[in-house]
Amino acid sequence: TPVINIQFSDVMTICNVNGVPCLSFRIGNADGHENPLTDVNVRLTYAYQIPYTDHKGEQRYFRQTEELQLLSSRQHGLVEAWTLRHVLDESSPLFGLNFEEHPANKIYVFTLSVDAVQEITKSTVNVQTEYSIEDILIGHSFLNVVTMSEDGRCAISDYSKMSETEPYPVWY
Repeated sequence: TPVINIQFSDVMTICNVNGVPCLSFRIGNADGHENPLTDVNVRLTYAYQIPYTDHKGEQRYFRQTEELQLLSSRQHGLVEAWTLRHVLDESSPLFGLNFEEHPANKIYVFTLSVDAVQEITKSTVNVQTEYSIEDILIGHSFLNVVTMSEDGRCAISDYSKMSETEPYPVWY
């Protein structure tokens, strides 16, 4: 049975990247080169519920799930931390939403799914995590977790900093 050690940030952030507001989160392969992953594919969906009144006058709801397009969702390999982003532009279903107003207040979960191939066993692996609206830090940016070794030949990820952020401007 393949065993992998994918680390996820505990939070998602919304801040401007190159002048564009982005919803960002992090993943990383904490085993690095000792357990390399290839053909990494990441999907981010969000689920929400829409209330309605049925033919008997009773309040009900139905659930809907939509996928959010990521700037980059595939990578050949994953041996360090990777920050992924969804652009909050006119094509985004989240564009211009105030998370306290309808329809954003109907969102109850963001689901992050990672598919990859474990290089050692050549087996497909999948891990998932979930985020709630309360896990989104608006006006924050992730701190850098990757540094270079003294000789400049190796990137080093500090997974203890996966969820560390700092205030950062956002407008959308």
